[in-house]
Amino acid sequence: MTERPEDEVDKIFVTHGERMLRQAKRLLASDADAEDAVQDVLLSILRAPHVLSDVESLGAWLFTLVRRRCYDILRGVSRRPKPDSPGLEEFLPVPAPKGRDGELARTLAQAIAELPDDLRYAFVENALHEKPFREMEMESGVPMGTLMARKQKAVEQLRRKLMGEVRPKESN
Repeated sequence: MTERPEDEVDKIFVTHGERMLRQAKRLLASDADAEDAVQDVLLSILRAPHVLSDVESLGAWLFTLVRRRCYDILRGVSRRPKPDSPGLEEFLPVPAPKGRDGELARTLAQAIAELPDDLRYAFVENALHEKPFREMEMESGVPMGTLMARKQKAVEQLRRKLMGEVRPKESN
């Protein structure tokens, strides 16, 4: 994709936004919830623009995402996206520990943040947010096998990075 992700999302909204909103309003009782559903879908695309390259039918994919987000709202499932810049609070369930453990936690969070977008998406969504690969496939349009391979590659990169950081330095 040669455009900035923001420009791509703007184009998607201009082209499909009205129909996406109509669909959400048909499924939800509240106009505000419908607007939230569409906004959540657009934000998820903005946060992971790499998924667009794997989508064959953009319109159908968008409407699937909107429908699923509406069902989530009806079930009371919150899927608010995480902050743009990952921090420890995003990757760790508890506050960062002090001392050497805190240093390792910061290193881990930094290593996750440095992963390429496609690998980070697969790792964070599955390993940290516990999202099933099948659900990720439906949301992103990326085949499940590809997502699994990306997560494995992310794990391998994280392991190499952390092992390099954790190993004691050899003395001469």
